Amino acid sequence: MQVLYRVFPYSAAAGKDKPGGALYVPPQGGGRIDNAGAYSVLYLSDAAAGAIAEAFGRFPEWGKAILEGSSSLPGSARALASFRLAEQARICNSDDPKQLLALGLRPSDVVSRDYARSRAWARRIFEEGRWSGVSWWSYYDPAWSSVGLWDVKHLTLEEVSPLRLDHTALLEASRTIVRRVVGGRHR
Repeated sequence: MQVLYRVFPYSAAAGKDKPGGALYVPPQGGGRIDNAGAYSVLYLSDAAAGAIAEAFGRFPEWGKAILEGSSSLPGSARALASFRLAEQARICNSDDPKQLLALGLRPSDVVSRDYARSRAWARRIFEEGRWSGVSWWSYYDPAWSSVGLWDVKHLTLEEVSPLRLDHTALLEASRTIVRRVVGGRHR
């Protein structure tokens, strides 16, 4: 079993696959491996700090505003969910040179910020019909893997933790990707 994480706007009253729930997949279109006409993607990370970096990395300073939920979901707040992914879920590992060779991909194809390119290889992997999703190294730190799942049936929600500015994983992410945390107690 693999443990995976995601940051999302959380509402305690929401069903797990409804807006505000940990398994809710928001409307697609802007993500690295989105192919809305073919599948929906739940984006996760293999590290809690990696999920936080992916969610908040675009902000140079992290304060209370990043912890607010979605404006379309009143009363929500950002939370960190942890999941267990069953071993029978097959994840195409794009950090494996043999897998890249089999797919006819170069590392630069995977890391490219050209989403038309990354969506094309993701769709090819999806169309093989043997994968639950794909993983690649995080833009923010290659020690973290990002995971996109189009098949979530082997994913089990373990825990949801509302995020705070002094959360251990948030502080780890801020140190790793050099973001200033303001307004929180620091350990």
